Amino acid sequence: MNCPLCGGKFTGKVGSNQYFCWECCVEFTINNNKVVIYELGDDGNLLPYGEKKAAEGR
Repeated sequence: MNCPLCGGKFTGKVGSNQYFCWECCVEFTINNNKVVIYELGDDGNLLPYGEKKAAEGR
């Protein structure tokens, strides 16, 4: 499976319908053909992609 963000081939399954991309370091879920991408926050929590930069700007 390729990463939906960077197209990388180095992805792995980390949970039920949950995957990690080793190339761009994001996690993503696939449910009912809907993809949701997450990035790791500084505290280790998953944040919807793009919210990490918004949180840093506050």
